[in-house]
Amino acid sequence: MKGISYRGNAICFGKYALQALERAWITSRKIEAGRRAMTRNARRGGKIWVRIFPDKPVTVWPVETRMGSGEGSPEYWVAFVKPGRILYQMDNSGARELMCIPIIGASNHLYAHIGDVILVVIEDDVPNMPLERSEVVRAVILRTCKEHKRDNIMIIRYDDNVAVVIDQEGNPKGTRVFGAIARELRQFNFTKIISLAPEVL
Repeated sequence: MKGISYRGNAICFGKYALQALERAWITSRKIEAGRRAMTRNARRGGKIWVRIFPDKPVTVWPVETRMGSGEGSPEYWVAFVKPGRILYQMDNSGARELMCIPIIGASNHLYAHIGDVILVVIEDDVPNMPLERSEVVRAVILRTCKEHKRDNIMIIRYDDNVAVVIDQEGNPKGTRVFGAIARELRQFNFTKIISLAPEVL
């Protein structure tokens, strides 16, 4: 393996990446060990992409086998890695616990409802992430413990209060949304958040 990697050397999904500096063969066990270490360090707060795949078999002859009996059976699989190759990518906002300050566009309201955009202060964050503690950001309400009455007289209520950090255009800064969210967010044009949610009620 000579030269550098001309493919797979750019960040395509997340904001952070782990790039190879030397050429090597990386086994499937090492790839999985790296993914687990990153997940444990991020405390399951971010999304990780594995950009390499072990598609090269390494064959080993059994014990007491004569020469000229073929290549042997595959013992394990490896991935060829050249300098510059992206191994892992990671992205998420990093905010865990938020405190609401005011409701944007409704200064006389005391409570925020589903779909309201609010200003929040980050009280708890994930280490080594873009957002830091005590930072003031914008967020949109996804779930509330307070009952929400729909037009068809149906009442829904969630077990927790959840908000997602967004930018000025209304796009989420993170790449994952945990738990179910209300379908009322479609009325406020938060389609990107709905596409990331595992379930919409």
